[in-house]
Amino acid sequence: MTSRNNSLTQPPDPGWRAQRRSRLLAGVLAVVCMVGVALTWWLLVVHLTGQAMEQAALDGSRIGAHFVSDHARNLLHVVSLPAAIGLVLVVLVGARWRGSRRRALWAAGAVVAINISTQVLKYLILWRPDYGLFRKFGGMNTLPSGHTAVAASAAVALILVTGPRWRGVAAWAGAALAAAMGYSTLVCQWHRPGDVIAALLLATSWGAVAIACGAWADEAGPADSEPTGAAPATPSTPAAAGGGVAAGELPPARLSSAAVLGGLGILAGAAALMLEVLTWRGVVDAGGAGAVAAAQLSRTAVFIAYAAGAVGTVAVAGMGMAALALLTPRGVGQAGRAAR
Repeated sequence: MTSRNNSLTQPPDPGWRAQRRSRLLAGVLAVVCMVGVALTWWLLVVHLTGQAMEQAALDGSRIGAHFVSDHARNLLHVVSLPAAIGLVLVVLVGARWRGSRRRALWAAGAVVAINISTQVLKYLILWRPDYGLFRKFGGMNTLPSGHTAVAASAAVALILVTGPRWRGVAAWAGAALAAAMGYSTLVCQWHRPGDVIAALLLATSWGAVAIACGAWADEAGPADSEPTGAAPATPSTPAAAGGGVAAGELPPARLSSAAVLGGLGILAGAAALMLEVLTWRGVVDAGGAGAVAAAQLSRTAVFIAYAAGAVGTVAVAGMGMAALALLTPRGVGQAGRAAR
């Protein structure tokens, strides 16, 4: 009876509280990103003005195509269904070799979910109203971008299977890969900016779902943490710590790289939003969708629309991958090792 009373009065493990908080935030992120996919489709596909802005960006992408189209096309040809299957196998083998079957399975599941849901949304659920505006794609719906989804799924898988030690670096690498693929589809006129952004949001959402469902439930804290270059101190009391980090917690510096990525993503997002407002003003002032259909926008106007899409792609990729990495529990207990 005494031991039971002690267990009832003992405070919860800080690692357990951190895991619960991380998984709750991941669930919120998943919902927000999924709502973002719906809003992107509603604003840029269903609405006539949104379609006109997207067409202006597609016209403006021809400017960038003069400089990078060859490299972009090479990247696009690498990404395919066999590449996605190979990715799943690499993720499974790599993560299993690292000793975390849980991470491997959730990462592989996220890759499959991202790519299947992309095709289901594009061909079975979402539609594109025909306003007689576009001169490409035959009026079919192209949101979300399949190529961007494959690259973004690779980025999400990389973050999921990487331990806290290198998770910030994985976020940078994943964001670079996803942004490069998204930009390539834009500059080669394969997709509109909204298609790319929706794919990035969808991938981030599924990554957050994996975390919310326990992909990192086996996190062990100090053993997986990033070294700081000095042996950690072990103060006997909180007062002796002098502002240090308690045992079993991740020091803030260990996730600073992901925080920097997220901050840069926010700045890029603000810039993209301003460019998008300028695009909207340009379309409206030029006479609306009719002017876009008749190619009456100036070269400067279509370039601004293209820049808004390109910067927006970088912003969403950076913020999404950083958000996933920053969901790493701030303090995790040692008991989760047995789950590996």
